Amino acid sequence: FPVTIKMLKCQPDSKTSCVLARFTQFFAALLILVPFPHILQAQKINSIKPERYFSVELPAPRSITFDTRLKRFYLTGDRGRVYCYNQQWGLIRNSEREGSDYQAICVHDKVPYVRDAGAQKIIAYDGGTLLPQYSFELPPTVKSTPSGSGLTWNPVRNCFVATSIAQGNRAILAEFNADFRQIQEHRLSITSLSDLSWFDGALWGYAAEGRILYRLHPETYSVTGSWRVKAKNLRSFCFDKEGNLLMLRGDKPLVYEFRLPRAPVK
Repeated sequence: FPVTIKMLKCQPDSKTSCVLARFTQFFAALLILVPFPHILQAQKINSIKPERYFSVELPAPRSITFDTRLKRFYLTGDRGRVYCYNQQWGLIRNSEREGSDYQAICVHDKVPYVRDAGAQKIIAYDGGTLLPQYSFELPPTVKSTPSGSGLTWNPVRNCFVATSIAQGNRAILAEFNADFRQIQEHRLSITSLSDLSWFDGALWGYAAEGRILYRLHPETYSVTGSWRVKAKNLRSFCFDKEGNLLMLRGDKPLVYEFRLPRAPVK
């Protein structure tokens, strides 16, 4: 809508009052012309940096997840293998068969599910033997992003959630039932997501391009928190039993540990 702003005329004997009046008018015009949410978005994002790191035996790291029931870590590499580690980062076992390009992994009901970006499918593994059990084809519309492919289980909506390539500069989340039949699709307010995880009653996402970690509302997927990550080449993340944030490097077999300020989901 058109906005008309009348400027006050300064009197010779009131220069200070004149400056204050014009500043007030300028700020009022700024609030009118620039939507308030845009001003909030321009505020500085809190940053987090790693507290320590761990070395793991893993060629070409791609994704990481934590099984809260069995207290184990599962990691994948782009050569199509799954690796299982204990909480002290000792290797328990790895899968013998090689797949394609394992870009994401999550655990639901003690079953590791791997997203094979090369074959465009989901492969379910036995959590003990790490032998593949069965697989599901992903629809061609759910595509992997260049920086990664997220996958996790949302217990609030009772569905799997996967990232898809952004459309119109907006990130896409696709929901699937337990048999990986697509339920619906969500377009987010953020531009990209390269990995997903579930923790503390919320969905979490990481944008590798901007190195930003997002906390999303479990029902609406609106952003309820964000942190800029002060480390390079991070590809995937999860949370351990103490609530520490663990992030996997994509160029080296290293896992960084972060601590996040705890805050309730709005």
